[in-house]
Amino acid sequence: MSRAQYNSAQQTRATRALIRRTGARLAGRERGRDRAVHRESYDVHDSRAQVSRQLADGTEAATHAYVDALVKTAREFDLFERSKGKARPLKDSGIVVLEALLRQHWHEFKTGRIDPAISQLMKATGYVRQTIVDALARLERHGFIGWVRRTIRISNPMPCGPVRQQTNNSYFVDEARIASRAGRNVRDRFHQLLSRAKARMVLRAKQRTATPPRPTPSPAPRPAANNDLAAALAAFGAAVDRGTSASLDNGLSPPSE
Repeated sequence: MSRAQYNSAQQTRATRALIRRTGARLAGRERGRDRAVHRESYDVHDSRAQVSRQLADGTEAATHAYVDALVKTAREFDLFERSKGKARPLKDSGIVVLEALLRQHWHEFKTGRIDPAISQLMKATGYVRQTIVDALARLERHGFIGWVRRTIRISNPMPCGPVRQQTNNSYFVDEARIASRAGRNVRDRFHQLLSRAKARMVLRAKQRTATPPRPTPSPAPRPAANNDLAAALAAFGAAVDRGTSASLDNGLSPPSE
């Protein structure tokens, strides 16, 4: 392309942009093209973005038991596929990211809300951004997690400019996705491990209620005072005081008794 052709194409694009901005202003439209927003992204308040769900009953103990079973299932699935001579589907980074995603403080157990930023996962795992993105893609491909892209409205958009921007994804766990992507046997193994984890949790709770609390030891009683010994010590102290005062008056030691 010659310089004249390049300048002509650039002028054409600028003219079209000016026409679009002028038309939008005359029509009263405030929305421009949101170039930074991915397709299939929904507003954080859109019903399609409400994918959060409890992993258990909302309690900390039950949620940790659920996460333990899921992470162990993912690790077994990864090693089993490698034993068949295939490449590991999740790899170590996928297991680490899965555990960080479900165990860290951004996971609200009562609501099931999980929406960390990539930068937060980078800080929790020590991985670079591309490693996190690749690990999430592998976990999603095999059904261990899913997510929905979300957007938020810009508070002060420029005239005829974009009014929305991308925000954090909302993540969730769906056992049906595990069965359809990793296999029903993987989903069944997860249920087996989860049942064992729940049984251990119930057993620990019973042991805590059955074991009575240890009584607080009372302090040992003080021995009774020996009156004869106290009287003897008092007499000895008085004798020492008399001897000391005599030596101070005349500069001589008191006579021995």
